[in-house]
Amino acid sequence: MTHANYLYRILHRPASRARAMINGIPIYEREPEANVSPIGPITHWLSRGENAITVELTSAPPSPRTPLLGPHFELQVARDGATDQPLFRWEYPDGVAAVGLTPELPWVHQGILLVDEDLPEPAYRRGTPEDFPVEGTREQHEAVYALYDAFGARDAARFEAVMGLKVQEFERFYGPQPLSRVEALQRMNAPWVMEPFDAQDLRFDRYVDGRVVHVRRASGKPAVKAVHRDEPYLGWGSNFYMTRLDGRWQIFW
Repeated sequence: MTHANYLYRILHRPASRARAMINGIPIYEREPEANVSPIGPITHWLSRGENAITVELTSAPPSPRTPLLGPHFELQVARDGATDQPLFRWEYPDGVAAVGLTPELPWVHQGILLVDEDLPEPAYRRGTPEDFPVEGTREQHEAVYALYDAFGARDAARFEAVMGLKVQEFERFYGPQPLSRVEALQRMNAPWVMEPFDAQDLRFDRYVDGRVVHVRRASGKPAVKAVHRDEPYLGWGSNFYMTRLDGRWQIFW
């Protein structure tokens, strides 16, 4: 790994629902009940040159703890480890007022992040564009079930096969994972209780001409979820992204 890595940071308080996208793919979507400030890697969504950033804001109830505070949202993008100014920064409402406009929700902001170096090509760009309903297709349901069943059965070989592309993508962009294979298998063999698989609850959101699908559940639960049998406050759950590559749907992030 010879390239720099890039991080986003979001500052978001109640009174708005926000969705932030990079190159048309959501990296954040939330209606917080308290102030939140998530940070995450985004190198795997970027390419050299111009990268489109879109922020969509809609009204939401204020927090009962701070009923007089209106909506505020800020998005920053910086190089990992950088101490200088972020490469991209936009906030609401100040960023709107600064250009002489009246901050009113709903609001859509479109900006550009410039990247001046070559980055690895994401796997989804080699994926085929696909049309499918939000309820998904049989093939998509089967791809999600493969992950669910492999984890639930503690079948390490099948689980590694299902997650193979995701592991490859992570290592191409961010280097080897710190968790060893032995540690991962030990965690997998804990007494997990799987949330029942419900294909009717699954939703498949289409992006980038169908090369990217975000898998979630209409009920708001993670697409795949497990809770520790003996320590129910411990859990594992995930929504994820798939692409159709080499003739089959694969999890890549």
